[in-house]
Amino acid sequence: INKEIKLTNEGTINPAETFNFTIGAGVVTKAAAGVTAPAFDTNTFDIDIAQGILLGSDEIVLPEFGHVGVYTYPITEIAGSTAGFDYDDGTYYLVVTVINNPDYVVGQTSKFLRVLTLTDENNVKRDSFENDFSAGSLVINKKITGNYALFDDEFEVTVTLTPDQGKNIKKGPISVSGAVGGIGSVADPDADGKVVITFKVTHESEVTIANIPYGVSYVITEDSGDYESNIPEGGFIGTIGAESYEVDIVNKLDTEISTGINLDNLPYILILVGAAV
Repeated sequence: INKEIKLTNEGTINPAETFNFTIGAGVVTKAAAGVTAPAFDTNTFDIDIAQGILLGSDEIVLPEFGHVGVYTYPITEIAGSTAGFDYDDGTYYLVVTVINNPDYVVGQTSKFLRVLTLTDENNVKRDSFENDFSAGSLVINKKITGNYALFDDEFEVTVTLTPDQGKNIKKGPISVSGAVGGIGSVADPDADGKVVITFKVTHESEVTIANIPYGVSYVITEDSGDYESNIPEGGFIGTIGAESYEVDIVNKLDTEISTGINLDNLPYILILVGAAV
């Protein structure tokens, strides 16, 4: 049984995931009267897919068939809770056609051949179960202004990610680039499932937080120190639901000279003229 992950946005990275499946009771669609469908020894199986990998599969052991015929088994995927994944909620059918083996030799080969087909609920042949993974990026731009500003000052920014109810965030593929020193910290989910990201910015920094799953909300705050900031009370707030979002953080620091003239409002030449007079 094959599993395929399709990315909503090119370039994103899916987290590692275990997909779980259930095999239902079989139904005989073509066979001699009185023949029943044998049950699987184990009616569950799972497919593991590593981070950044889009394909996976698992081999299941078929039951022993004692008669020719067509046997159909429903297979369903058990929905998981990882944020960003759209689990396959359809019912698929494993159709096992059992025919006589023309090359059968007692004690050497199997008496029957088994031909397998996976179909969807509309009886259309399928190659695999499919899941979509949707994630986007959060881009944070930094500007420093003001007549008393130091343009190499650094500010610590905190981004708190909160999953939708019933979902969980896997931090694995979430990455931070463009921060001061190339350093960004992505913490493990806390008891409430929140993921906290911290990094530093300075003038004209452009920081990208990539692979944030759809449905995850964010809050952006900053330690602005003595600077005025355009960040509203409670921070910049939003929810990921597209390929990219941009947020501009502006810090301003002005000062006044003893005459009360604001250097940010009048040209410096007027100050010099006033002093000369």
